Amino acid sequence: MRPRAWIVVAGLLALALMLALFAIRPWVLDRLELSLLDWRFRLRGVAPTTDRVVLVTIDQKSVDEFGRWPWRRSVMARLVDRLSDAGVAVIGMDILFSEPEVVPETATLRNLRTTMERRHDADPTVLGLLDEALANADTDRLLAAAIARSQRTVLGYYFRTAEEDGLGEEEFRKALSLVRKSQVAVARLPPEGAAPILTCTGVEPNIELFQVSARRLGFFSTLRDRDGVVRRAPLVAQCGGELHVSLALALLEIVRGQRAVVLGDQEGTREIRLGPSSLSTDEGGKVLINFRGPPGTFPHYSAADVLGDRVPREALEGRIVLLGATEVGIGDVQTTPFGTVFPGVEILANVLDNLLAGNVLRRHDGLIFVELGALVLLGILVSLVVPRFQNAANGAGFVGVLLTLLIGATTYAFVVEGIWINVTYPALTLGAVYMAVAVTHGVTVDARARMIRNRFATYVPPEVVSEMINRPESFRLGGARRDLSILFSDVRDFTMLAEEIGPDDVSRLLNEYLTPMTQLVFESRGTLDKYIGDAIVAFWGAPLPVEAHPLRACECALAMQEGIARLRAERPELLGVDRLRVGIGIHAGEMVVGNMGSRLRFDYTVTGDGVNLCSRLEGLTKFYGVGIIASSDLVSRVEGFRVRELDTIRVKGKKESVRIFEILGRDVSPSPSSGFVESYAEGLRAYREGRWPDAERALREVLSMSGDRDGPSTLLLRRIEILKENPPPVWDGIWTFEQK
Repeated sequence: MRPRAWIVVAGLLALALMLALFAIRPWVLDRLELSLLDWRFRLRGVAPTTDRVVLVTIDQKSVDEFGRWPWRRSVMARLVDRLSDAGVAVIGMDILFSEPEVVPETATLRNLRTTMERRHDADPTVLGLLDEALANADTDRLLAAAIARSQRTVLGYYFRTAEEDGLGEEEFRKALSLVRKSQVAVARLPPEGAAPILTCTGVEPNIELFQVSARRLGFFSTLRDRDGVVRRAPLVAQCGGELHVSLALALLEIVRGQRAVVLGDQEGTREIRLGPSSLSTDEGGKVLINFRGPPGTFPHYSAADVLGDRVPREALEGRIVLLGATEVGIGDVQTTPFGTVFPGVEILANVLDNLLAGNVLRRHDGLIFVELGALVLLGILVSLVVPRFQNAANGAGFVGVLLTLLIGATTYAFVVEGIWINVTYPALTLGAVYMAVAVTHGVTVDARARMIRNRFATYVPPEVVSEMINRPESFRLGGARRDLSILFSDVRDFTMLAEEIGPDDVSRLLNEYLTPMTQLVFESRGTLDKYIGDAIVAFWGAPLPVEAHPLRACECALAMQEGIARLRAERPELLGVDRLRVGIGIHAGEMVVGNMGSRLRFDYTVTGDGVNLCSRLEGLTKFYGVGIIASSDLVSRVEGFRVRELDTIRVKGKKESVRIFEILGRDVSPSPSSGFVESYAEGLRAYREGRWPDAERALREVLSMSGDRDGPSTLLLRRIEILKENPPPVWDGIWTFEQK
């Protein structure tokens, strides 16, 4: 088979793999698509509203003026009266009054009236005043009367949906009887459990006094996707064999003056009608919320301002008012595409505004065929067209154009038409097929030429290649002693990570990690010795002399840690990148460097006790929980860095002790960590002198300053516990590590 045919076959195989994933629908890809949907909301920004929905909120200002929540229900009654007097169209209560209010002074007033009434000379005027005070103290009846007077108040209640939240049969029936006003007229109802309709296990209603006074009732239970984000809202829920309307749908019924009718079959809800209009829902009676914007998109008026007559009548007249709490600690706060702090009452406002405008976010059943067609078309185009390009850049550019068209089309459908089209699978198909084509092209066409061109550069940096060309006599088996600095780095728990994410993603992650790390070594004039799986070995000072090589080793180690943090932030799509943590050991001293190996193959490398010590220092980073550990030989030769002495140790295989240091960063003034370092130094000094209580006190102070996240302090504290239980005959402050 010709190379080009192999390339096309590879592309089609990648397309087949993506088709299989499209059929399986793994959660990780659905989660990615949900994130891209959220990104489209944020890209679009604020969308126009119907200007018919406003929020009256119990906010910080209201709490400051009327006291902490919950308020006396007499205050809530005044609020309902003020809204009614302002001529609002309807009031939606996103607040639950599930318990009667206990007013402490009621019993005192009742006892006083009884005492007065028993007296023969009781003053009727006083008795009348006491009766009036008792009436005012019955705050539940005051609020119920206000709700009844308004003739426009819709109360919300809560459906329990978790099995563990279920109620007993008698309690359930009693609670269900209180929410009859939220039932819908149903022409055809799917059997319970046969459709993905929100189904209750219990009911949390308002007290009966309020329920009977309300014009209509509606549940305000929230639905979250598996990632915890609210994107859908149920318009109906099934409870006790009956369907009930949501608070948003109940409000729409009052505004339209019509009752909702739900039409369903064995597979689910097919249609929710409100008069001549039909509401677009899925088979579970849910709508995709077309969020109008971030919090604050809808007009907010403080309840305190409404009670104080500081809101103009025209701001409320004829509007649908949603009453809810937004103050931190009392408000219902949810996660939405616009962030993690989104008031629940404003989610209700978005749903209601969608229903009023008739433009909920749409996702038709037929869209799956559009997405499948796009996936197949893009995969075939890349498989057939890209191999024809002689230049790899042209092929990548063609794929880039297709990706741009795909993103543009799906974004247009979302922003202009309000349609959600899945972009993840077509986009991943572009990437997967292109990678298959590009890799196969490299293997079949360019492999031999690339091997010849890069044979020596694969093993040594460009400076070594130049020296090999210019001085071939210098490359014989053997080596020379030189003063060098050396660096070992290793990815923590990489074996476990590799087992979890699979070989393809391991390869992709390693490439994305090793490339910038190697570049940092070269930029600091270092020599890349070797890769050992995920580990990197580099040194400075050979084959060409490097001035101040301990300084360059320190700078490179810090730059590598910063580069890893940058990789985690900039490439979150890489599987495993969020768990990428690296330990680095650095050391300076005399070592043997040169060409070593056999007559069949040799490498330009470094060896000696210093290399072994540096390897041990890198391994110690996982015990001390730090990113960089340097030997005293290196630290004593550099300036301009913030360091912390960690310990004095003996590593396995060596009799001499060595002081080790953590490289904290480049020296800046004033240093934000000076108190932290000083406290640790005090604890280390007491530890070495065997003053365990003083050491523990200082080290716990370090933990307090670091939020209990300082690995060295934790390690020394554990070690002190061991030493206190089994004190050594002679304590010299040196700890011997038996493991590598």
